[in-house]
Amino acid sequence: MHLFVQESDLPAIKESLRKAHPGSRPTCRMEAAAKAFGFSTYASFLSALKTGELRISIDDKVYCSCLDVPPVTDGDRSARYLSRAVARGLLRKVLSEHTELTIRGFDSIWQGDRNELQKSKEEREALFVERRREAYDGDWAADQFELALIYLSRQNRIKSLNRQMGTYGLKHRAENLSRSFGLFTHLGNYVSNGMLIAAAYAAGFTVKRSAYDSYNAHLNISMQTVNASRGWEKNSQAENRAIVIDMYAPQIVVRAA
Repeated sequence: MHLFVQESDLPAIKESLRKAHPGSRPTCRMEAAAKAFGFSTYASFLSALKTGELRISIDDKVYCSCLDVPPVTDGDRSARYLSRAVARGLLRKVLSEHTELTIRGFDSIWQGDRNELQKSKEEREALFVERRREAYDGDWAADQFELALIYLSRQNRIKSLNRQMGTYGLKHRAENLSRSFGLFTHLGNYVSNGMLIAAAYAAGFTVKRSAYDSYNAHLNISMQTVNASRGWEKNSQAENRAIVIDMYAPQIVVRAA
């Protein structure tokens, strides 16, 4: 998986790694992270960051090996220390800028089912705070965000908003990378509407709330690539799978030592 990282993202990444491995030295954690990003040292990683936003690939096995922690095994979601720390750092940055976002999408204390709206204002505020905390701290939310970010990373942008497909529909398309095509299964097969919207912000899409009281949004996303990533009706299942796998195949990043 490739993610874009800026120097301003480092504090959140460092904090996530500190919580994951409180017994290790900060310098050791970041040297291990730099090697897992494909750099020889943390200093060379920082130097690259100085030039602006950096596209990195993440190898959790290298991170675990350098830090001498239990290695990642296939299908092991709990030991994705570094990739989840980066995803969570990007997610927290979006959430801090868009304080109305929760797992549900654009949210407020005035939204919810009848039972929720019958609660007192204080109770609704507490529920909203809990939904924000779930998005901010939960491993599950970070994995949803990463899967949505992977999905959106290969989608083309158009000049205007695409009103044929909202974020609730797009979240299902992101889920299908895992459910229908068996890709990125280590991230699970569920993406919430809110994490799709957060990923859209992180990926640089234009995001417009569908209505003032809606959880959902529209993006400036190309319907052509949306259709390609779910498969075309005229194609066989094998042909569609080949198209999607090619579309989401890992891209090789070559760096100087």
